[in-house]
Amino acid sequence: MSGVTNDQRLINLLDAYRQAPAEFQATVYWQTYEREILDTLARLDINQLRSGRYKVLSTFGFNDTQYAWQGKAPGISQSILKLLTKMFSDKRDLAPYKMKISDIRDAALQHCALMAELTGTAAPDTIEVSRFGNPQDLFEIGGKPYTMPFLSNYIRACFANKHIRFTGTERVVELGTGSGYQVEVLKKLYPELTLLCFDLPAQLYLCETYLNEALDRSAIVSSEATRDWTDLSGVEPGKVHFFGNWQFPLLRGSQMDVFWNAASFGEMEPSVVQNYLDHITGQANWIYLLQARQGKETQGKKHVELATALGDYDRMLAGFELAEERDAWHAHRKLSASGGYFEGVWRKR
Repeated sequence: MSGVTNDQRLINLLDAYRQAPAEFQATVYWQTYEREILDTLARLDINQLRSGRYKVLSTFGFNDTQYAWQGKAPGISQSILKLLTKMFSDKRDLAPYKMKISDIRDAALQHCALMAELTGTAAPDTIEVSRFGNPQDLFEIGGKPYTMPFLSNYIRACFANKHIRFTGTERVVELGTGSGYQVEVLKKLYPELTLLCFDLPAQLYLCETYLNEALDRSAIVSSEATRDWTDLSGVEPGKVHFFGNWQFPLLRGSQMDVFWNAASFGEMEPSVVQNYLDHITGQANWIYLLQARQGKETQGKKHVELATALGDYDRMLAGFELAEERDAWHAHRKLSASGGYFEGVWRKR
């Protein structure tokens, strides 16, 4: 990325995206956010990336806020908001179980430690979260910094490892990398992993910006380096590579150990999901998905035109068998939005 400013990197990504085929343009769900995300980038203080100051960024993973009782909320008076904020302070018990926030954090870390033991994953206290971007919900246990999203992504890595049994040298492809938090966890657990990250331009720009700080910069291959690639012969083992989602056809004919998608397939229509899977189902040995069990909403401001549900994945992954599927969890609670989420691992038949 030498000689290229961050602003120019974003401009180059947007220019390439606007020339991409229709099947790689944002779906109806993400078109709702496009303008707001770009407006936010224009005024973004990158050092406050995870502070909760920029609410729209939470839509693709930068959700490090401790609780949501901030600013204005429809139908809730400011006095009630202040009371709720006070109730959720670390020194007060939370009804009805007399738990403090510190208790919830301790329980979340213990959940991670148990999952590590059950799945043969390195213990959570062997890694730690980056402090970059002023994460509001940063806390320390045993002298190690964590956030709840970091621990939640650790839980997902454990579930995947239960079946995949990472050796640490795999090639992992993630579509919809979002904040990059999952990549951060995987790369810190398995430093020699090779990762290929695909996403829409603004999301990819911020993901790369974050991981440049969260990981060793020598492990990063920028979107500036990859944007004119015509094949994947330049992939560097052990490094994290960034690609626009419109570059997904580069994967055809290229072997990968794991394909990973968390939540973003649910924000697409089945035909769009099928298009992406057609590029990787012949090459992937394992597939990890975390998605809305019944698909996303088909009405309202944020919606899809046709939901993609668990049964659709079974149909689209005919060459794979389901190793395990379960309700998806954060480190501290079940992931229950949109009627409930599942996570599953499929292996090639």
